[in-house]
Amino acid sequence: MSWQSNHENHTPRVSTGFGGKMVALPLFKLASLFVRHVSKYGANRIKHQAHEHPAFRAWAARGGQAIHQLNMRMSVALLRNPEAEQRAKEKAEAPTVKTEEQIKKDEEFKAKHGITPEEARLNAKKRTNIFTVWRRKFRPLPEPKAVDLFADVIGDAFILSVAITLVIYEWYKSSTKPDHNAEKIKELNAKLEALEQERENERKRQESRILQMEEALRGFKDPKTKKPLLPPAPTATLTPITSPPAS
Repeated sequence: MSWQSNHENHTPRVSTGFGGKMVALPLFKLASLFVRHVSKYGANRIKHQAHEHPAFRAWAARGGQAIHQLNMRMSVALLRNPEAEQRAKEKAEAPTVKTEEQIKKDEEFKAKHGITPEEARLNAKKRTNIFTVWRRKFRPLPEPKAVDLFADVIGDAFILSVAITLVIYEWYKSSTKPDHNAEKIKELNAKLEALEQERENERKRQESRILQMEEALRGFKDPKTKKPLLPPAPTATLTPITSPPAS
C-alpha cells in the first residue's frame, strides 16, 4: 500500500499547455463553408422543381424565353456594326447615274433643308438603328431548353446571393468587433505611462534621501577644523523690487 501511494504521489501530471482553456475553432468559417455547400443542393433542388412542378415549369419557360431574348439582343448589339451595314445597303440601293429630274429634286431638298436626301435618310436610320435591335424578336427556344436556361440562371443567382450574404455578414461582424491591435497598443501605452510615473517617483525619493543625508552631514563637524563637513545649503537670494522714481 505504501509503495502504491508513493508511486501515485510521484506520478507526473501531463499538462495540457492551454491553461485550462480550449482553443476556439473558427466556427463561422466552418459554418460559411457548410452553407455554401448546402446552397449548391438548394440550387439543384430549384432546377429539379423547375422541371417537375407544372406551374413552376410554365413560369420558368416564360422566364427562360425572356432571358434568351435578352442574351440574343445584347450579343447582336455588341457584335454588329450598324454604320457598315447602312453603308453597304445604301451602296446597293444607290443608282449608278441620276437623272436630271432626280438631281433637280435633290438640289431643291438641299436648298430647303440644308442637307441632301441621302444624308437625311442616313440620320433618320441612325436614330432608329439603335432601338431596332431591342425591338427585334428572335426565334424562341424549345420549352425544355428555356426551362433549363431559367433554372441555371436562378440556381447560380441563389448560390451567388448566399455567397454575397455571407461576405456582407462577415464584413459587418469584423467591422463591429473591437480591434485587438488597437487594444494592445492602448495597453502598452498605459504600461509605459505607469513605468514613467514609477521612474519619476523613484527619482523624487532618491533626491529626498540625498537631501536628508546632506542635512545629517551638515550636523557633524570635522574634529580638526571644527567646521561642518558640508557647507550650509545655498539659500535663494531675493532681489529687492525698486519702485520707479517719482516724477
